[in-house]
Amino acid sequence: MITTPHSSPACLYLVRHGPSVWNGRKRVSGQMNPPLSVAGEELARNLALVMLGRPLTAIYTSTLTRAIATARPTAISHKLNIHTHPGLKEWHMGILHGRFRDTRDPETYHQWQLRKQDMSHFRIPGGETFFELQQRVCAALRTIWLRETNGHVLIVGHRSTNRVIMAKLMGWSIETAVSLRLRSKYLYVITLGIPPSIQTICLNPPHTGEQYAGFKA
Repeated sequence: MITTPHSSPACLYLVRHGPSVWNGRKRVSGQMNPPLSVAGEELARNLALVMLGRPLTAIYTSTLTRAIATARPTAISHKLNIHTHPGLKEWHMGILHGRFRDTRDPETYHQWQLRKQDMSHFRIPGGETFFELQQRVCAALRTIWLRETNGHVLIVGHRSTNRVIMAKLMGWSIETAVSLRLRSKYLYVITLGIPPSIQTICLNPPHTGEQYAGFKA
């Protein structure tokens, strides 16, 4: 665990950015900057709606456009600045950035299948391993924790960075982390106590705002 009772936010809201225009096209986004799709913009508005009336003291995102755009409506409604941190960027996908991850691009498809077989250790050429991703995301979290003691913090991240964050805070193994199915339709509310607890809130209609005890994928 990276938190202590004396130096951590009281509550963390964790969400993946809304769908980008590349998600539906099966292109590898990684650390590139496709904008939100129409559905992604709707999710950003729904996130702001769900966060209305909730205590929020700080908002953090990666430096990537799709994360910042997802956080923006909530930042406006809460009159908060968005703090960006490069350590929260998505998994570096090396030579696969921007390419199709299906059979339209045989090389990318092959690399993608190899990665799925060994998510913990496989390195796409020019990219990073999950362990390296884990190290930089946890370093970013330590920085945030020092700034936001006892606060209520929203982090808008990415599928893989959020896997690291959730597993670290909940004390789950790396094997659990790489297998987590984290979708943008859910907002996760992690109360940082001993032990920590988690709640899931749906962002998509017709169930926008519905709350579920525990983790829901």
